[in-house]
Amino acid sequence: MTITVRRAVPADKAEIFKFLLEAYGENGHHKFPERWEWQFERNPYKPDDQIPVFVAIDENGKIVGQSAAMYEPLKVGAEYLTLVWALDAIVLPDYRGQNLGFETLRINCESSPLWMGMIMAPSSRHILEKLGCQAVDNVSSYRRVARFDTASVNLGVRNRGLLGGFRNKFSQFLQRLGIDKFGSLLINAAVSVQDAFLGLTQDKRITIQEQHSFDDRFDRFWEKVQLQYPIIIRRDNQFLKWKYLEQPDMRYRIFTAARDEEFRGYIILRCAFPPESNAGIIADILTDPRDKAGLRMLLFHAVRFFKSQNMKYIYCASSIPAYQRAFQSVGFRKKKTIVPLLHSQLNDNQSTLLFSKNCWFLGRSDHDWDQYPYA
Repeated sequence: MTITVRRAVPADKAEIFKFLLEAYGENGHHKFPERWEWQFERNPYKPDDQIPVFVAIDENGKIVGQSAAMYEPLKVGAEYLTLVWALDAIVLPDYRGQNLGFETLRINCESSPLWMGMIMAPSSRHILEKLGCQAVDNVSSYRRVARFDTASVNLGVRNRGLLGGFRNKFSQFLQRLGIDKFGSLLINAAVSVQDAFLGLTQDKRITIQEQHSFDDRFDRFWEKVQLQYPIIIRRDNQFLKWKYLEQPDMRYRIFTAARDEEFRGYIILRCAFPPESNAGIIADILTDPRDKAGLRMLLFHAVRFFKSQNMKYIYCASSIPAYQRAFQSVGFRKKKTIVPLLHSQLNDNQSTLLFSKNCWFLGRSDHDWDQYPYA
């Protein structure tokens, strides 16, 4: 069977939606059509009217594989460039083993001067390395408990491999004795004591307020704080509105920190509900990296907010050491390391900074990593 790999055209849109439904099943409802149109058609950073999706099509015109691209504005030193994120690379099961995933990624990569993938699975890393991608600053992913219940205790026993093959029976034994309920009460009590202590250590001169739009303060803060980050997605008003206010099916909550009316930073939060895992997502947080008090206050507010929303866990991530230390100071624990891989067709001077260590600001909202954390 002949398979053609090419860039999608507007006439492919209906077939792409059929493919996504078949590829992702019930979990793919968030992929289209509204979010797909927002991400790939109404993206203000897309340089042309083409669809940034690369498809594999069989001889009957059926789309059997794809990889997609999302454009975002990137500050590199004093320059502004366009970064392209590789997304949603998937091939239907019956068509795997024919190198289609690699081919859709290859033409995707070759279409952009600056192209990046966020590697979630170590097994995928060799594909991007084969394309000539190189690692940049790692992103550390963190999690902390907001609220434990009996299901969380039992799941923890099973997942940690306690007692080898007897762990499921041991979990059932705990349930019969009611120890799982006692365990959840004990853990929640410990978390409450920890958070009460954290509340006493915060700078009370810093106030947190919820915002419902992005105004000129965000632009002024961006112009000031971007000097502290050599490489960072351009977080000005235009980007923030597109990313968080115009995105369909997602509700983000925006909170700002101030002291004596001085804007100190912001944090953007989202509650995930079924079919997602029951979790709070710190989608974005931005402060001056030297502002330890402002950073901690925003994070502590996020913890209190998610507990009030009955979230079980809270997730966040960053490539910035100052942020990582702040996460740990309010009870987060590192879960895993994500390896971003970059392919650059830029000149040597530009690429030198791109591949320098400790230069990249990356978090959950970069790429589309703040979406749909299934359990």
